Amino acid sequence: MTPLAEKLPTMSDADLKALRANAARMVGHGSPVQATTAADIIPLIDDEVVRRSALPPAAPKKRAPAKKKVVPASGHQTALPSKPA
Repeated sequence: MTPLAEKLPTMSDADLKALRANAARMVGHGSPVQATTAADIIPLIDDEVVRRSALPPAAPKKRAPAKKKVVPASGHQTALPSKPA
């Protein structure tokens, strides 16, 4: 297995899509070595996409509750009590 093929499960969906597009381009317009390598990796990318689509959808992440807004204190609320003389 090539080092790139080993990285496929860790790549994001967007990265897989971009890699698939680049590999398809290399098959048609790359050097013979690039075309061969790209032709070898395309089925692996497609298999990974199919594997991911068969997985159950991930549970949405729970968000922290919204923080309450604090009303700024006015001057008379922040003044220190006066000391008896």
